[in-house]
Amino acid sequence: MPATPLIDSHCHLDFETFDNDRSDVLRRAKDNNISDIVIPGTEKIYWDRISSLCKNHSQLHACYGLHPYWINEQNKPHIESLKRYIELNRPVALGECGLDFRPQQAEKKLQLYFFEAQLGIAEQNQLPVVIHSVRATETVIQRIKKFSKLRGMIHSYSGSLQQAKQLVDLNFYISVGGSVTYDNAKNIKQVVKEIPLASLLIETDSPDQPDKKNKGKRNEPAYILSTVKAISEIRDESVDMIARQTTINAKKLFAI
Repeated sequence: MPATPLIDSHCHLDFETFDNDRSDVLRRAKDNNISDIVIPGTEKIYWDRISSLCKNHSQLHACYGLHPYWINEQNKPHIESLKRYIELNRPVALGECGLDFRPQQAEKKLQLYFFEAQLGIAEQNQLPVVIHSVRATETVIQRIKKFSKLRGMIHSYSGSLQQAKQLVDLNFYISVGGSVTYDNAKNIKQVVKEIPLASLLIETDSPDQPDKKNKGKRNEPAYILSTVKAISEIRDESVDMIARQTTINAKKLFAI
């Protein structure tokens, strides 16, 4: 276990799957030297749930946003609701927002409307933005370029090394989770090896995307150690170095 406390930069600890044992999950996180956990918002109906959870646990940090996966269930006035909510409940970031261009997802035009509107709110409020990007990295890059003062993270990164370098140049961090532990994850391994350590974040995306060791299980923050160890091996740098720098990065981005 690294000596430096770790930060899980993306974990949906508010989801109902944790309702029966959330305190145990938090205890296991503490036992594994995880000092802070960032909780991204997905839908308007869950913002209060996240706010309450973070007020009751100082190691949890709230984000509020509208996730592209559920955009069909949102309506455009929710953008105004988000503006007001952020003003009243200052989060560490806006998100999770973004684009998901897989089949059966919401119409691209609608996704782009909600995405750009949220990027604008983030920039206006001088907040970092947490971005979900699936099969949409190039479009995400082009939209980010419209906002000169924007900064943030691309969570569970799945783009190319070239795109990652462009995002780093745009003041964005590349966040990786359990996928980097799988043998066939060649693209993300290359990204992790080549980008500056100062641009890397670690996450679990709990309860989804567990590491290879815990495949098929509900993911949780304590499993982030597998990701740290995998990055250490890929970069040929010590576990402590990976832990120390990714924690510095998260604290810098989220001001925690």
